[in-house]
Amino acid sequence: METVAQSAKIDWFSIILHGGPIGIAITILLGIMSIWAWVVIISKMHRLKEMHGLSEKFLTNFWEAKSLSELNLRVKDMDYSPAREVFRSGFNEMIRVLQTREKRGSTGSVIFDTVKRTLSRQKMIEEANLGSNLSILAVCASAGPFIGLFGTVVGIIRAFHDIGSSGASSLAAVAPGISEALIATALGLFVAIPAVIFYNILINRIKKHLVLLDGFSSDFINILERHYTIKPDQENT
Repeated sequence: METVAQSAKIDWFSIILHGGPIGIAITILLGIMSIWAWVVIISKMHRLKEMHGLSEKFLTNFWEAKSLSELNLRVKDMDYSPAREVFRSGFNEMIRVLQTREKRGSTGSVIFDTVKRTLSRQKMIEEANLGSNLSILAVCASAGPFIGLFGTVVGIIRAFHDIGSSGASSLAAVAPGISEALIATALGLFVAIPAVIFYNILINRIKKHLVLLDGFSSDFINILERHYTIKPDQENT
C-alpha cells in the first residue's frame, strides 16, 4: 500500500523539466506573468484603499473649512489625494476667472464653464492615475490561457512524436507527454483567473472613487455659483 501511495504522488517539478525547451520557456513565462499580476494586485489594492481614505479625509476638511481660500492655504500640508488635486485645479481656475472679470470690469452674470472643464480634465487625469497598471492584469487575463494552450499543443505534438518514434501505443506511453502538456493549460488558468477577478474588483473600486469625485465637483461648482454669480437684478442696483 505504501508503494502505491508513493507512486501516486505527482512530481510536478520533474514533469516540467521533462517538458522540453518550449515547455520550460512557457512555464517560466507564465510564472513571471503570475508574479507580475500579483504584484500589481497587491499594490493596487493597497493604493486604492489609501487614496480613497485620503480623498474622504480631504472632503471632511473641505466642509469644515470656513472659506475656499482658507482651505487652499491648508491644501499644501495635506497628503496627495485625487480629491485634493481636483480642488486645486478648480480653485486655481476660479481665481483666473475672477481676475479676468475684474480686469475687464465685467458686472454681468459669471458662468464658470472653464472651471467645469478644468474639473472634468483633472478628473480624467486622476482616473488615469488610479487605473495605472491595470492593463497588466488585462494582458495576463487575456493572454494567459492562450499561452497555456500553446504549451498544451506543443506538448501534445511532442507526445505523439515520441509515440511514433518508439512505436508504443499504450496509455502508459502517452500519459507522461499528455500530463506535461496539460500542466501548461493549468498554469495559464492559474495566471488568468486571479487577474480577471481582481481586475473587476479594482475597476469597481475606481468607479466608486470617481463617483466621489463627481459629487465633490458638483458641490464645488454649486458653491462657486452661489457665491460668485451676479444675478441680473443685482446689475441695476
